[in-house]
This record gives sequence, structure tokens and C-alpha cells, in this order.
Amino acid sequence: MGSSQDIMHQFAKQEINRFFSTYDGWRITPLPEAGGYDREFIAERIISGNKESCKVLVSFEKSVPSEKIESMRSSVTGPYGQVKKSDILLIVPQNSDTSSIPNDVRISFMNSFSFEGNALAWMKKPVQKSEEEKAKAKVTA
Repeated sequence: MGSSQDIMHQFAKQEINRFFSTYDGWRITPLPEAGGYDREFIAERIISGNKESCKVLVSFEKSVPSEKIESMRSSVTGPYGQVKKSDILLIVPQNSDTSSIPNDVRISFMNSFSFEGNALAWMKKPVQKSEEEKAKAKVTA
């Protein structure tokens, strides 16, 4: 099942790139793995001499435990010892239970995955029909 895990994380990286584009100067660094499908990243950039940082948690769980959010609240220390608080972004599948997430945590829902009941489902893009297929559908209808 390692290959499906890798595919899921490819979709997760696409979701992160929606918010933190390298064209805008963001550098995305994965943090050490803690186990399971959840992954943590830190997105950083320097703009106008100020360093912006955001911790990102990508979770594939139906409801994210509050302990994971609290562990992400640690401060980021700059090169000269200054302490900077970083924002937190939580990326979860659609229809996830986000009721236990604090208000200061930004929540984003994935375009690629959603929960249907308790099962995680991949949301495929709809197939686009060609003009010939559309014409055939009209004739047969």
C-alpha cells in the first residue's frame, strides 16, 4: 500500500501549491514524518525584509485530533534568536469534521478527496465529451 500513500501525498503537495506558489517566493519544506498518512510542512518566504512562515498539516482523517494542532503551535526561532509565531493551515478532505479545530487555525478543503460516510473517496474530474459524442447523444435522445 506504499504506492497509494505516495499518490495521496502527490495530491496533497498540489493542494499546498494552490496556497503557497513558488512564483510568490514560497519555499515549502516537509517536516520529519510522525507516522500515518498525515504530513506536516512549513512554508516560508521573505517579502519586504520580513520573514513569513506558515505551518501546514495535511490530514486524511475524518476528524483531526486537537493534540496534532497543539503540537504545531510551537514558535519558529529566527537566525538571531527572535521568536516568530507562524500561522497554521489545516488541509483536510471535503466533508471532514472540523468542529474541534480552534478558530485561529485556517482550514482548507481538498479538491481531490472527500469523505462519503466514513470512507475516504477520490474525487475524479468529470470526463469532457467531444463535440461528436455530444451530437450523438442529442440524436439518440
